[in-house]
Amino acid sequence: MAEALMKKALDMRGIEGWQVSSAGLMAMPGNSASENAKRALMEDFGIDIGSHRSKPVDLSLMADHDYVIALTLRHLQWLASKYGQYKNKIYFIGSFVSRDVDNAVKEYLSATDPYSTYYMRLYEDKIRSYEVEDPYGREIGEYKRVARQLWDYCCKIADLIEKHLLPPRP
Repeated sequence: MAEALMKKALDMRGIEGWQVSSAGLMAMPGNSASENAKRALMEDFGIDIGSHRSKPVDLSLMADHDYVIALTLRHLQWLASKYGQYKNKIYFIGSFVSRDVDNAVKEYLSATDPYSTYYMRLYEDKIRSYEVEDPYGREIGEYKRVARQLWDYCCKIADLIEKHLLPPRP
């Protein structure tokens, strides 16, 4: 859903030249989108994702993209751990929505003090409040809720691109 919504947000602003794709940490290559994902995007956004096929995150995806956006803290941690050489490309989606969240993510990822558990929990709580949970296997209402959340976030990212605050990297 994220890929289709981001493409729509860019298209609505007339923004060209951005390659948008999605991949999952546990995705099985070639699977189609779930029926509820297809239905949520078609009913609420007029987007047909019937031809979408899943793909897993891999080294070539990391190398080929300027921004790799994690939807949850767990995904962010996994990507940073597995693809540390690309840490300058890995972002948490909430970081584009709130500067406070962006600062919390940076503090959280750079924390080394073993006595900072209290502060780590505060950072985690702030970060988690901006996560986009995977609705897989849930009812259509949850898919629609997640699609609306993704749409809001994609529009904020597209606004940053439109204002040239988020340029493609050389």
